[in-house]
Amino acid sequence: MPVHFLTSSPEALLREFNQRIVQEDDWGKADGWLLQEGNAFYQHAEDVSDIGARLVPSMDADTLSFELQANAGKTVPLDVIKLYHTRLVETFLRWMDVRFDEIRLN
Repeated sequence: MPVHFLTSSPEALLREFNQRIVQEDDWGKADGWLLQEGNAFYQHAEDVSDIGARLVPSMDADTLSFELQANAGKTVPLDVIKLYHTRLVETFLRWMDVRFDEIRLN
């Protein structure tokens, strides 16, 4: 189940997320998020599963989406889904809420 952020500027929203992950200042930092493989996907430090869970971003004209994936042959358990979706929505609402209009889970 992907998470969709409806926005007029999905590229700018993703850029800001990346910047908040790597920034050194604690205020405004996207705590717990890890950029992986040249910003191709995201993992969360609280994830202790062994399934290779990761959020993979994609964009279209007015939406930034994140799909939770796992290594081939693995399924994503409900507790991992809850961790990633909760932390992602929390981060975006806390630090970037003026950059998008709506969140959809489907």
